[in-house]
Amino acid sequence: MPPSGPTVGGSSRSFKPKASEIAHETRRTIIPLIKSKYADRWKTYSYYYQQPMSQITLPPPEYLVEPTPFAVFVGDPVNYALHWMEAQNPSTRVALICAANEKRAGGDWVTGVAGYEERLCRRSTLSATLETPGPGSPTPEAFPMSTSGGIFSENVVVFRTEKDRSEPMDEELWRDLPVCSVPPVRWPKVNINSGWLQYSFADERGMMRDKIMGALAICLANGIANIVVGDFGLGNGYRNPPYEAAAMWHEVVNGDPAIRGRIHNIAFIFEDGCQSTQRLILDDIAKKQRRGGGSLTPFLAAALAEEPLSDFELFRQYFVPSQ
Repeated sequence: MPPSGPTVGGSSRSFKPKASEIAHETRRTIIPLIKSKYADRWKTYSYYYQQPMSQITLPPPEYLVEPTPFAVFVGDPVNYALHWMEAQNPSTRVALICAANEKRAGGDWVTGVAGYEERLCRRSTLSATLETPGPGSPTPEAFPMSTSGGIFSENVVVFRTEKDRSEPMDEELWRDLPVCSVPPVRWPKVNINSGWLQYSFADERGMMRDKIMGALAICLANGIANIVVGDFGLGNGYRNPPYEAAAMWHEVVNGDPAIRGRIHNIAFIFEDGCQSTQRLILDDIAKKQRRGGGSLTPFLAAALAEEPLSDFELFRQYFVPSQ
């Protein structure tokens, strides 16, 4: 089972440099150091799966399988994954499924954008692995990524602590983890016509489900069955309906014949325990309905009258109601 929570590092730096300065140090100093000094230990390249479900063939399970257990916590996803690996057998690997920019490696990480992928690029070698196809890669360029594509980086070296810490750790504290980078569906059309937030178009729901399945298949193809997921597809940047997102993870992990029984454990780790994608979506729908003097539909008015669940609380209630 996953551990109960992540450990958090510290920093002695008394000031906070600009994110662009941190990015410059990462790109110009630390990544070249890792490439030259630790080339035999850590790979700074990746493999792009353009169509994961057609490229990957998983052998059938050899035993009767139990449902995959889920865990839901508040914390930093990378720190949690590293802590999980340290608590396990050294050969046990834990992969992070990370929401990715589909157009370029790491998105706008060098300019100080505050998305999780961008911040991870500033504290690790992720940008370098995403930019560099591994030996024997069938495609020389991963970007822009295909609709269902994903990129697997086996050794993403983490040399800074969480988002508000900018000082590099001592080299003996550097650790690596596998990262599967997949771009979620961004701002799908959502409605509340049946009393709950749901996709308006089945195609967009199917696309998001395929992305989840592809990400898990990529991890499994690389021998990894313990998974950490952040707020994949949630928050202001993506706004997928959170209950449907939780339902799709359950559908794929414990219901889809291609994946069922293969994932040993999966942990959803939310950086912001108060983030409510539900509230973001409801407010946006209300704004559109009020435009031009319109009134709110009964379902929407009722939903707005209640305190919306945070993404963390919704996933906790869905997967581990006894927690």
